[in-house]
Amino acid sequence: MSKMRKKRVLVIGLGRLGTSLVDELFDTGVEVAVIDKSAAAVDVVKDKVCAAFVADGSDPNVLESAGAREMDVAAITHGEDFETTVLAVATLAQLKVPAIFARVATERQAAVLRSVGATRVVLVEHEMGRRLAPEILSPAAADLVDYASSFRVLPVAPRPEFIGKTLAELDLRRRFEITVLGYWRGAVAHGTRKPKMNIPTPDYRVQAGDTLLLIGLHDAVEQFLSS
Repeated sequence: MSKMRKKRVLVIGLGRLGTSLVDELFDTGVEVAVIDKSAAAVDVVKDKVCAAFVADGSDPNVLESAGAREMDVAAITHGEDFETTVLAVATLAQLKVPAIFARVATERQAAVLRSVGATRVVLVEHEMGRRLAPEILSPAAADLVDYASSFRVLPVAPRPEFIGKTLAELDLRRRFEITVLGYWRGAVAHGTRKPKMNIPTPDYRVQAGDTLLLIGLHDAVEQFLSS
């Protein structure tokens, strides 16, 4: 059985959002490359990535050298210079990167980035406001948010020893205290259409190319990823 290629992610911009993204992707089984103009910012994450470049992430030559053509996902996380973000998104789209995420400040900027090739735009302040609202509106909801923050949910490619076994046989809940919430059959497609997630039963048999959506307490997930 041939070994499945790891997902490749390019992060452009290492401010708070970009650095946090690298931290979250660390040890999840994906290959991460980063680009930032600041050598100091790159130095902070260099031990957590497979490739790091001190350069202009909107420069087509830099993106080519960084292997953007082979990336599955690219995330432009700096939001200070909109023109630079537009150039980066347009170049990544020309290089046919399947999924392009970009941070924006306004809905108007979001529309522009979608028009040049962004598949997902993130209004950071809007996302933060949506998460803060339950805490303002209801103490009970705030408690629930705090409780939920103790858990980690992430998609992973199944280990080779999982292939051909059922969830009942793997017994992940007992062995690692994690649960499979769902799975995608075959490669997860990126773009404007979201792939349909399947809800597993105990007799669901893992296949090569599946993607599993796992949930567990942070410590349990870390133990599973490092085991």
